Amino acid sequence: MWLSRRVASRHISQGVRIGCRIQSREGSMMRTCYRTFARITLLLLVAFAVIDMAEATAPSTWGMAAPLATARLFHTTTLLPSGQLLVAGGLGANGALASAELYDPATNAWSAAGTLATARYYQTTTLLPSGKLLVVGGASVSGVLASAELYDPATNTWGVAGTLSTPRYYHTATLLPSGKLLVVGGFGSSGVLASAELYDPATNLWSAAGTLSTARDYHTATLLPSGQLLVVGGLGVSGNLASAELYDPATNTWSAAGTLTTARLYHTATLLSSGKLLVVGGSGGNSGNGNLASAELYDPVTNIWSVAGMLSTARYAHTSTLLPSGKVLVVGGDDTSNSLASAELYDPALNTWSTADTLTSERRSHTATLLPSGQLLVVGGFDGSTTLASSELYDPAVNTWIAGGTLAAARYGHIATLLPSGKLLVVGGIGVSGGLASAELYDSALNTWSAAGSLTTARRLHTVTLLASGKALVIGGYGNSAPLASVELYDPALDTWSAVGSLTTARLHHTTTLLPSGKLLVVGGAGNSGTLASAELYDPVTDTWSAAGSLSTARYVHTATLLSSGMVLVVGGLGGSGTIASAELYDPGTNTWSAAGTLSTARDFHTATLLPSGKLLVVGGTTNNISGTLASAELYDPTLNTWSAAGALTTARFSHTSTLLPSGQLLVVGGSNNGSLASAELYDPALNTWSAAGTLTTGRFDHTATLLPSGQLLVAGGYYNSTLASAELDDLGLAPDPTQQPTLSATNAFLLQTSSLTATGNGFWPNLEGSGGGTDSSATNMPVFQVQRLDNEQVRFISNDETVNFSNIHFTGSATALAGFPDGPVLVRVWVNGIPSAATFTEMITHDVVFRNGFESSQ
Repeated sequence: MWLSRRVASRHISQGVRIGCRIQSREGSMMRTCYRTFARITLLLLVAFAVIDMAEATAPSTWGMAAPLATARLFHTTTLLPSGQLLVAGGLGANGALASAELYDPATNAWSAAGTLATARYYQTTTLLPSGKLLVVGGASVSGVLASAELYDPATNTWGVAGTLSTPRYYHTATLLPSGKLLVVGGFGSSGVLASAELYDPATNLWSAAGTLSTARDYHTATLLPSGQLLVVGGLGVSGNLASAELYDPATNTWSAAGTLTTARLYHTATLLSSGKLLVVGGSGGNSGNGNLASAELYDPVTNIWSVAGMLSTARYAHTSTLLPSGKVLVVGGDDTSNSLASAELYDPALNTWSTADTLTSERRSHTATLLPSGQLLVVGGFDGSTTLASSELYDPAVNTWIAGGTLAAARYGHIATLLPSGKLLVVGGIGVSGGLASAELYDSALNTWSAAGSLTTARRLHTVTLLASGKALVIGGYGNSAPLASVELYDPALDTWSAVGSLTTARLHHTTTLLPSGKLLVVGGAGNSGTLASAELYDPVTDTWSAAGSLSTARYVHTATLLSSGMVLVVGGLGGSGTIASAELYDPGTNTWSAAGTLSTARDFHTATLLPSGKLLVVGGTTNNISGTLASAELYDPTLNTWSAAGALTTARFSHTSTLLPSGQLLVVGGSNNGSLASAELYDPALNTWSAAGTLTTGRFDHTATLLPSGQLLVAGGYYNSTLASAELDDLGLAPDPTQQPTLSATNAFLLQTSSLTATGNGFWPNLEGSGGGTDSSATNMPVFQVQRLDNEQVRFISNDETVNFSNIHFTGSATALAGFPDGPVLVRVWVNGIPSAATFTEMITHDVVFRNGFESSQ
């Protein structure tokens, strides 16, 4: 028989404490003594005897990320347009550091990022509109610095960026809407500074800006929606400050901005979605208040301060981050006696505080940076006795499921394909009375389903592939009594189906992969004569099929995935002798197959997903019989051609779905294991860990799961105790505040792989930063653009063209950012402050291809 009894039955039956500075001081002599660099360095270096590399089990929302190569504190961390993070300078076990490191969230790995000309700590680092980073001032063991340096991510090199008029550290640096950088206050060779300086990236020159009314350091500086800059608190010549000042770039002048209820320094300041500013904690120092648990709100409209509740734990040297939800997460710090591992959440809607999960390691003077995924990366710091090289990830996501409309026809074993319009096309499958010829369209804006014509032939166990023309190609499958060789084309513009060229060999349970050339590769499956080893190529230009070599091992219910190299990896499946552990690679350049290692566990009915790192994650499935359902997962490394373990699901499953989320995480939904499953699980590639991800209202297997342009996941149909017509939506846990979400109006089609992505919209560069306004907090309000291929979910972050400054409404990518990325339909998103826009559809096609009659045609 062409279909094994096991497969058939499946489809039937299962249907150094810097705080010493905060002590009371009685005069300039004590201040000078406190400022002595030798003393600061000695106090810190005595404590820096051991590097903490402990790997502890993290609470539910925190997980250990890879450690830095060099332990450090008083460094800076900045998110780059590439989605990577740059950590620069800081203070290490042997003094000031000149080293810099890059963190890649996709691989959870650090790499060297060149070397600063001058080792420094207490500096500021700011991402400029060109995509370069400007490091300003700071301190070294020898004294205060006036130098500035530029980092170029494209070349991974550092260069000079002029010199400040006044050396300074513990200043602030803020990028103004004009593109210029304003450096304010700090401490210099002669004491606390009231001066401010402007850097112009266009000329690489510094100039004087207006002078503060009150000299200060340890303050915060935050850009308001008005374009003005608010400087709050700090330490002045005579002690802690309660005053605040506003800088107006248009007039280059400062004015008073009310007075805090409590004078403070070493606090944080975070701009809320409402436009108000939240100031949290800090030290009251010589005002007699010690470390502070209080928080205050500044209203720019009224120029008035008000109370904002109380932290559970007083703290300073902490971080505060505005999450996509609009809440503020305060992490770590110091309570005078100890470094803290605790974290607290502020809810602006309720004006209340609540506890958040605890860090694995106590830390202060660390950095906290919001990633494009909405996760928060905490790096380095000091735990009271040791400089830390460790880093931790916080995930604020809480997955929730809601109803997603009802299909007109209950179905399972169908295929779902996202169309360029943003609508979802569901085709064929098995209904209550057998195979279906019907198709349906889901509109996420209306949460409704509508008819999408009918196939000429009812089918299931087929494939559906979106062509670059925007049409969908349905290939093979099983009809009423036998495998099919027929192929049909759906035209969304006309809502019609038409026949195209047929396969050479009828087949079902095969795979179809869109190649970079625009051709389609169909592999294996089950045919009239049994399991197939043959493969076929479909050319949309000529509407013809040709042979594509043969697999070493005939197989069906396998997976086939286009790798970043352009090769196709076929994994596992069922063969004549049972479940298969082997994997094979197809090279389109030579039209040949080769071995690709062996899985630790033979499997079929699994899933395979290409991760942003370029590795392939294979999840679950069964082995040799239904009772052998698998919880294991394995990673394939194309560079080494090897397999490795990737943790284990909490619940073994097969016939589930796996979807790569915009965050780079993988969501596994439903499936079967002695019954239909309602559970969902989330895989984090950075941590190589699995966690629960909410529960479906209805357990199901043989369903579909599709990531919509809105960022929601639609799960449709499937089988429970009967065939299902229901659908469910998952909001993926970001639940962003709509006022913070960027919008994409238009993106261009890529006529060449060396052309630039251009995008227009709004909110690409808002006057809203996800991090606090202190020295260690770097702006994350720059856009990070992401392209994701629809077919294999391959992801690429797009760096900007440094010759074209982006704005709040326009972005131009680097001409080389998409080199080597395969042709095909893609979704484009922009992330700002950890919040993704709704995705827009476009395509990458070679320069000599046009469309004639819905097919690709060479000019």
